[in-house]
Amino acid sequence: MEKYPIYLCQPDENKSCGACCGLYNWEEHSRNTLAALLKRNTSLFFSLGENPDIGLYRKLQRKTIEQQKLCDTIYNCEFLGFINKEQTRVGCMLHPSLHQGHDMRDCSFYGTEMCAGHFCLSYSYLSYVEQTAVVATLNDWYLYGLVITDIDFVKEFFTIVQNRLGDCLKPERFAESEIKNAFEKYCALKAGWQFSSAKNRLGKYYFSRAEYHLARIEYEKNWKIKPSHFDKIFLSLASEFASEAEITAAERIIEEKLNAFVTAYQARKP
Repeated sequence: MEKYPIYLCQPDENKSCGACCGLYNWEEHSRNTLAALLKRNTSLFFSLGENPDIGLYRKLQRKTIEQQKLCDTIYNCEFLGFINKEQTRVGCMLHPSLHQGHDMRDCSFYGTEMCAGHFCLSYSYLSYVEQTAVVATLNDWYLYGLVITDIDFVKEFFTIVQNRLGDCLKPERFAESEIKNAFEKYCALKAGWQFSSAKNRLGKYYFSRAEYHLARIEYEKNWKIKPSHFDKIFLSLASEFASEAEITAAERIIEEKLNAFVTAYQARKP
């Protein structure tokens, strides 16, 4: 991990990310649905004892799947589950840390080398302060995974607020509760956005079984207006608008979150 100072996959005991393992690659990917899936996987896997029959687990696990994938060509790893008793961390149930050092990941679709050596784009494209902000602020596996993997959503926030502040954000400031609370309220939009498309979307991508494409909001075509200055954020939130009035309402919500953060950041402690 010398190349990457923050281990985004498993940053601490409070949360982790399973996006690369296909966690969100389901048509229905709400918190409750994914939590239920992870609990079923975890319960089934560890019910098979210290040396589980992997073939049997796969057979039984497939019978528990009740929904369609967003994209058929993206693999949903069946060995993804909760890896701590508190069920706050998502991870690989084949990992050696769960089996007295015995690495079982060769039984997985990608194998040990790929699983151990893969680092998503967020490691390279998010700056140190951007990574620090997300890790320091979020303590929830579901929201953390949605946010840390959405590069546009994070970088647009930082670009806008830094321009308004006229200065770069300092990573140590995210230890302050008021700043963390303001940033968390912005991040929470990823899990509860009232203008989110109802189907076949995850962030800025829309899916059609074997393919996925970048979504677009047709401002000019539908309403004869220029693209919103929050367009990248809207796309990250899987937005789908029925009217110009909805766009205006959405802009007010984003503006409120940004202003709240700027106000909190400028209110330095004595």
